[in-house]
Order: sequence, then C-alpha cells, then structure tokens
Amino acid sequence: MASTAGLDERVAELLAESLLAWRVGGEVQREADGAIRLKSAGKELTITRAPAGVPFRWMVSEGGRTRGATSVAGLLRSVRATIDPAYRPVRLRVAPLPPADAAS
Repeated sequence: MASTAGLDERVAELLAESLLAWRVGGEVQREADGAIRLKSAGKELTITRAPAGVPFRWMVSEGGRTRGATSVAGLLRSVRATIDPAYRPVRLRVAPLPPADAAS
C-alpha cells in the first residue's frame, strides 16, 4: 500500500497534468504542511486530506469556502468546475437494456 505522502504527490502530479489536458493555465505546488496549492484563472485552491470521521477523502478550499470530495474523480470535477467557468460536467446514466429477443 502506498504511503499517504506518496499518494498526495501523485495527486499533485495528476492535477498538474489535468491543467494541461483541460488547456487551463496554472500551477500546482506542494506545501510544507502537505497541502496542495493550485493557482489558476485568478483563483487559489487549497487541497488537503479530509479529517478523520468525515465521509470525504479530500477537502477543496477557495476564498473561505470548503467542499468535500469523496474520490479523486470528484476532486478533479470540483477543481475543474471552480477554475474553468466554461466547464459543464457530462452526466452519465447507466440503465439496463431490455432483454434481447432470441429470434433476432
């Protein structure tokens, strides 16, 4: 199992690569206290591990407002929605297909 510090470093790298993939300028830095600081589009986000006992893995703070994210996917969605005003999340619905007709 990876250490928390190693995982946090990979998340910081993922965020930096995500900025490139989203074609959004910015920078990602690791702070001495373990937090990840992301600066983009005139905004500054602080990403930290959620405290024990809450149903989140990550906390994303910006301008006095903090949101939780339960997964890395949720973290990426939260970050992108904050720094990219043109971003519109794609909603996916998974539903079973009707049974296939055996005669077809």
